[in-house]
Amino acid sequence: MKIGIFTYGTRGDLQPYIAIALGLMKRGNEVIIAAAADFRQLVEGYGISFHPLYGEAEQMMNTEEAKAILQSGNQLQLMKYYFRFLHSIRQPLRKSYEEAFSKVDGIVANSMTIPITSVLAEKYNKKLVLTYFMPPVVETAAYPISDFNFLNFGWYNKLTYRLAQNMFWKYIKDDVNEYRIEQGMEPLQTNLIKALDSKCTPDLYCISKHLIPQPADWQSHHKMTGFVSVEQAHRNGHMQEQLREDLKAWLDEGDAPVYIGFGSNAVGDAAKIIAIIERVLQETNYRVLFCTGWAVYDNMPKHKHLYVAKYVNHELVFPYCSVGVFHGGAGTFAAMLRHGLPVVIVSFYTDQPTWGKIAVKKQLGTHVPYKQLSFERLKTAIASADNETVRTNVKRMGQAIVAENGLENVLHEIEVGLYS
Repeated sequence: MKIGIFTYGTRGDLQPYIAIALGLMKRGNEVIIAAAADFRQLVEGYGISFHPLYGEAEQMMNTEEAKAILQSGNQLQLMKYYFRFLHSIRQPLRKSYEEAFSKVDGIVANSMTIPITSVLAEKYNKKLVLTYFMPPVVETAAYPISDFNFLNFGWYNKLTYRLAQNMFWKYIKDDVNEYRIEQGMEPLQTNLIKALDSKCTPDLYCISKHLIPQPADWQSHHKMTGFVSVEQAHRNGHMQEQLREDLKAWLDEGDAPVYIGFGSNAVGDAAKIIAIIERVLQETNYRVLFCTGWAVYDNMPKHKHLYVAKYVNHELVFPYCSVGVFHGGAGTFAAMLRHGLPVVIVSFYTDQPTWGKIAVKKQLGTHVPYKQLSFERLKTAIASADNETVRTNVKRMGQAIVAENGLENVLHEIEVGLYS
């Protein structure tokens, strides 16, 4: 089967799909990843076919408006910005989706692509499998949706999911129904999530049940599979995934460093991060491996205890590190746990605060919301995370995550969903 994987967002939104694509190819499928044009070199470097979706995600996250919203920490404003940006490019973006759809038989999609992929899958009668790398948004009485855990009982818990789904629908409704009408289809009268659920569309959460349990009241088309990651054997042949000789020498020459990196987040206030790192270097003995990701940092300090890179291969560098300070992206969280790394989650938005709360609850590390971040808070958080109890918990959790065999689980469920 020719399978199209559709994702739009950050590198963290793409990386797990590389693992899934390689796994599906190993099973004899042809695979195309359709994503923002930024990621062509990364995807094709793994030998995976790539189709560019219109727009550049890195540029979208680095506008002055985006930086200001990130600095404010206002999640609703960030969501409005994101969908307003997609609305502004909707015509060429839709065309790029249509071009990709013409090349494939079955669809694997992430949440941010479903306003378009759901329309085209229905119109052309192509099977659709939904995949997520975040805490669930499937209605359950077991627990409330992320960040609404003020109470915890059945009807309230279900209500939190309905409210979140309705809010998502509010942002995408006009664009979805405009596109459906353009395609000669009736507009939806109910929200898109409910419409897809009524068709029992396979709905896979690629996260660990050891961190968030799968509710007993879910229907059978909703599943948690476990985390997925790209096998090191595949990374070995990719030029972007190699461990640079100068970085290897720096890692070998001193104590295990603290990893600091905020992924593809444009942090909003780069000067704040630089000032904190300067004080870490001046007032502690920590060595720091700092990954800039998509954020722009001017005038980074020069210091023998600091190594700066845009990206590193987590699987190769985490074994050298003592503690991981990061934004709370699910994939990075899983990688740190697999490598026994206590975490300090500096959360910005969406699901990141939830992972921070889980890290604290499970005694896997500490959590500092970005708006509260200071040198003092960071220093205390690192010290709190770097202890034997946390390391023991992290090691056990990492072993449990590996034993789940998440990649094989999700590959099986995708093929069942697309071939049945």
